[in-house]
Amino acid sequence: MLLLHFRAAHAAIAGARLPPIRLSEFPGPALGARINRSQCDRLNLHKLRVPLDQVLSTENPVNAAQLANEASKMLAADTAMARVAQRTGDPLGFRQGLAALALPRPLAFRLTVMREKRSGLFHHSMNMALITYSIASRLGLSNRDKQDSLLAALCHDIGEMHTDPALLAPGHQVTPGQRRFIHVHPITSYVVLRDLPGVSSHAMRAVLHHHERLDGSGYPYGLRAGQIHPLASLLCVAEVMEALVRRSEMQRLDVLLRLNQRRFDPAAVGALRELLHADPNASQDTPSDHDATMQLTRVAEVLGSWPTLCGRLDAQIAPPELAFLKERMAMLRSLVLQSGINPDDLEALLEIAREDSIVLNELRATLDELDWLMADIANEIERRTAALDVQSRSAVEELVVLLRAA
Repeated sequence: MLLLHFRAAHAAIAGARLPPIRLSEFPGPALGARINRSQCDRLNLHKLRVPLDQVLSTENPVNAAQLANEASKMLAADTAMARVAQRTGDPLGFRQGLAALALPRPLAFRLTVMREKRSGLFHHSMNMALITYSIASRLGLSNRDKQDSLLAALCHDIGEMHTDPALLAPGHQVTPGQRRFIHVHPITSYVVLRDLPGVSSHAMRAVLHHHERLDGSGYPYGLRAGQIHPLASLLCVAEVMEALVRRSEMQRLDVLLRLNQRRFDPAAVGALRELLHADPNASQDTPSDHDATMQLTRVAEVLGSWPTLCGRLDAQIAPPELAFLKERMAMLRSLVLQSGINPDDLEALLEIAREDSIVLNELRATLDELDWLMADIANEIERRTAALDVQSRSAVEELVVLLRAA
C-alpha cells in the first residue's frame, strides 16, 4: 500500500492570509473542464513556495539499495536478462551501479509511486536500465557515462506518470488527437528531472531525446544524427530489445535492427548484437500459419500507389512540407528492394518461400517489421502535418490509410 504524508505540504503554500478556495466553486477534474477568468485569477493568487512533490514522502520509499535488490530478483527470474548482464564482462556491475545511485527525494517519491501504482512501467524501466547499462559497458564508456545512462534509463518514461493510463492501456486504439499526449512524455520526463539535484544535464538530455531517430523520424523534435545526445542513442536501441523481450519476440530482433539501420546508432547496435550473440537463424522454428501473401500484397499496394499520390500531394502542399514524406517513402522502397522483395513479381518470391522454411521465416519476420515501419511512418505523417489546413491534410489521409492497413 502507498501511504503519502502531506504534513509538510502545508508549509509549501504561500499567502496564508488569502481567502480560502472552495472546491464547490470550481468544475470537477474532468478532461477539458473550463473555468472563468475570475476563477483563474483566484487560483493564480495561490502559489507554492516549492513543488509539491518535494515535500511529499511515503512509507517504504524506493532507494538505491532496494533498486539493487530488485535487480537481483529480476536477474534470477529472467534468463535472457541474466545472459545480457553476464556478457558485459562485469555481471555485478549493473547491481553495483544501482546501489551507487544518489536518488533525490522527489525522484525516489516518483519511483515509489511508479512501483506501487504502475508496476508494468516500473518493470519496463528496470529492464531498460539493465540493457542500457550493459550496452554502455560493452562500448567501454566511462563510469560517469554509465551512471548517467543508468539513471536516464530508469527515468526515461517517468513522464508517462502524467499521461492518462487509459491511453496506454493494452488494446486501446490511440487516435491521432490522443497520440500527441503520448508523444509529449519525453518533454514531461525532462521537466520532472530538470530541477532535481544530482541529475546531470547528460542524463536529462538522454531522457529528452530517447525517442529521436538518426534519420529525423523520431519525436518530439525530429532531431537527426549529430543533434541527438549520444547516451540517448543507447536508450533507443535498448528500448527495441526490451519491447521484444517483453513480448517474447526476440526472433524478430535481427531483422528489425537490419531494416532500421538508418535510424539507430551503429555502435550501439553492434554492442547489443555482441551482448546477445545474435544469430538470425537461431530462432527459426516451424513456420506459423501466418499468410505472407496478404502482407506482400499490401506492401506492393502502398509502393504502387505512392507515385500517383505524390503527384497529387505536390499540387496541394508546398515542397518543403513534403520533403520528409518523400524521404520516408524512398527509404521504404529501398528497404523492400534490399530485402529481396520485388513488388512487381511477388509470386516468384512466394514460390521460393513455400519450398524453404528458413526463407519463409525470414520473409515473415521482414514483413512484420515492414508493417511496423509503415505504421510508424503513418504516425509521423499525422504528427508533422497537424498544422496544415483541412484541405491540405485531407491530401495525406489517403496515404495514412494505406500505411495503416498494412
